[in-house]
Amino acid sequence: MRQEIVENIQNPDQLEQLFRMNQQAFARSFSEISDEYNTDLVRFWKIRLAQEKLSETVRFVKMDLYVVILLSLFTGLLVKLPAIFPTIDFQSFFDRELSIVVFNGLILYTFWQNKIFDKKNILIYGIAILVLFLYINLLPYQPGDFDKLGDTVKLAFIHSPLLLWCIFGIAHTSFDYKNTSKRIDFIRYNGEFIVMTGLILIAGGILTAMTLGLFSVIKIDILKFYQQNIVLIGLVSAPIVSSYLLRLYPDITSKIAPVIARVFTPLVLISLVVYLISMVFSEAKIQEDRNLLLIFNIMLIAVMALIVFSIAELDRNSKRDLNVFVLFLLAVLAIVVNAIALFAIISRLSAGFTPNRTVVIGSNVLIFVNLILIAKCLYLAYFKAASLETVENMVAKYLTVYLGWTIFVIFILPLVFGFK
Repeated sequence: MRQEIVENIQNPDQLEQLFRMNQQAFARSFSEISDEYNTDLVRFWKIRLAQEKLSETVRFVKMDLYVVILLSLFTGLLVKLPAIFPTIDFQSFFDRELSIVVFNGLILYTFWQNKIFDKKNILIYGIAILVLFLYINLLPYQPGDFDKLGDTVKLAFIHSPLLLWCIFGIAHTSFDYKNTSKRIDFIRYNGEFIVMTGLILIAGGILTAMTLGLFSVIKIDILKFYQQNIVLIGLVSAPIVSSYLLRLYPDITSKIAPVIARVFTPLVLISLVVYLISMVFSEAKIQEDRNLLLIFNIMLIAVMALIVFSIAELDRNSKRDLNVFVLFLLAVLAIVVNAIALFAIISRLSAGFTPNRTVVIGSNVLIFVNLILIAKCLYLAYFKAASLETVENMVAKYLTVYLGWTIFVIFILPLVFGFK
């Protein structure tokens, strides 16, 4: 959208078509480039978008706020079910239903935001969430003893939030999941969403500390009540409130997210270089130390996520952007880390395949291939002046692979290993 606006900055007819195509994306992209131009047409659009934003805010803010409050209270009530009904085991509810409850509130609000009211899509979502709910609750489970669960069951519990995230993504694209540009927008949205949710949680933490401190001064202990009610409901409501605020104030995080990406990417690059050099002199052996291998994989996933979100925030108009080169180096280092992890995992396969080893090696192979494709696209973008859109398109299309893998781990893997 941003690139098309720049190309048609003096074409009023085409700008009008772009605005009608996607008003929210147009307004956000136009605000990012409008200061670079000083023409009558650009000034006209600034005034028009300001009026459009004001009228839209007045029209939707009240109803949106009511929906946010209703869904937050509803989600909070569902989370409190173990306290309301003592027969419901809290640990069992936490392991199996918590992610479903939280994502359900967020997805329902996304339905409202995107005006998805057609019966077909609502039915598809209802069936999907019902199937997941029934399946997760039918898996073998021993209340109060998570460690004794079969590995395949644990993996299904761990991957169910990832499947719900994929469903959230489909809802965010208004079920137009084949549209690559909407997938790219979803990736960018995740970066802004994380930033906004983090700000909300920080503000909530400050408010909690102030409240508890004030009550402790007057010798009233509200810690238990506050934790079990206000804090719990606040935590599960934070994603919904974050989504609401992103719609209400789209310009806030759209400017913060790129800054965070540009600051942290070189810092992570330096840290990764130092870490890999330190490994050479370390006495720890990744082939033998399971915890070290786990940390290695967590670090790899975090670096992969940073690369993906940073790509979505790159400046499309900048040629041979230094940030592209930094991301290329980071992707190459991540490939080296992934290769080391794969070598360590394969060396442990002499004892045979287990559910954990299957999932770890499968996930690492998928990420390894993804990193190679990202590094290739970034190389072409920096050294061959290729378009950055090829990087985004590849990342967006690869989301389907992760969705397929998540479905396999949740529904197929337990059957393969007999729920062990």
